[in-house]
Amino acid sequence: MRDVLVVGGTGPTGPPIVEGLLARGHNVTIFHTGRHEANGLPDVPHLHGSPFTEEGIRESLGERCFDTVVATYGKVRLLAGHVAGRCDHFVAVGGTPVYKGYVNPAEMFPYGVALPVREETHPLVDVDAPRFAGYAAGPIRATEELVFDLARRGAFGATYLRYPTIYGPRNPYAWEWNVVRRVLDGRPWMMLVDGGHNIHSRAAARNAAEAVLLAVDRPSVAKGQAYNVADDDLVTVRQWVQLVAEAAGGELEIRSMPRELPNPGLAVSAFGGAESPSCIVDTTRLREELGYRDVISLPDGIVEAVRWMLDHESEMRRTGTTDPFDYAAEDALAAAYDRALRGLAVAAQPFRSGIGRMAVPQTAKGSAERRVEP
Repeated sequence: MRDVLVVGGTGPTGPPIVEGLLARGHNVTIFHTGRHEANGLPDVPHLHGSPFTEEGIRESLGERCFDTVVATYGKVRLLAGHVAGRCDHFVAVGGTPVYKGYVNPAEMFPYGVALPVREETHPLVDVDAPRFAGYAAGPIRATEELVFDLARRGAFGATYLRYPTIYGPRNPYAWEWNVVRRVLDGRPWMMLVDGGHNIHSRAAARNAAEAVLLAVDRPSVAKGQAYNVADDDLVTVRQWVQLVAEAAGGELEIRSMPRELPNPGLAVSAFGGAESPSCIVDTTRLREELGYRDVISLPDGIVEAVRWMLDHESEMRRTGTTDPFDYAAEDALAAAYDRALRGLAVAAQPFRSGIGRMAVPQTAKGSAERRVEP
């Protein structure tokens, strides 16, 4: 049994982390602002204050010591500095933007992240990397460096879990709502960048929580390590939209739009389509070292997320996402794009017949071409 502090605890991964810790017999305390209490959360002590400021952390935690601190929320570098010497194991949550080429794909050659992204070999962003697409990835790297430096100096054992896109109930970044609302509004189609054929690793909230719990379970293995976290299954963005629409009780036709043209299809990604077109993280280390396996399948996780949104429709319509849901503008853009394609068809005509088939290779059994008997 351990005394565990969970910083956060009420977002998408918080409740399953708290429930999992209690099921293992640990004593759990939650530290968060108190602004977003989750219904049905287990009855554990709450510390209310700001985990984003040095003063707020000091006032809320004081000189308290814990066996394990799980930081899923707040200013991680300030939290780590405060609990240095006051905990044995510091488990922090970061994300894939720490990898060079993810937020700004032009940083890498060839363009974008290497696939799959491996913890040991893929370069990380520079700590002083400039902002790109309105986002500063450098501080994520700086925070990881600070946490592991504290660990090297004996402040605690440290583990970092690099989350991909998370989906599930209570997610403040509810990308699925872009699809669900269109189904509810009776829209028959949706724009996706490049037809939605790109692929990004995702993690259901329950699966991300499982990764955290396994790190807590096996501190002797997890200390000093950073792990990629993701579902076992991969789907294209197009497949993801189809699964979300089905869970919402509908079906959407997909209209392809180029990423160079501003369009609502860019709203389903974290950085407005500016990020690496695809990002698949390698979870081999998480599986082999900590024994990770999905606790909920990708389709079931999507259903769980969508049902929560349907149950909280009025709230979702108030908070919204980055999508403007301007259907009149979508219709106008689609019509203009169709006209442009018809105009481009003339210039493309030489390639309709100019691109021939690759020659069929000769094999031991003969050509794959249909043979005509003499």
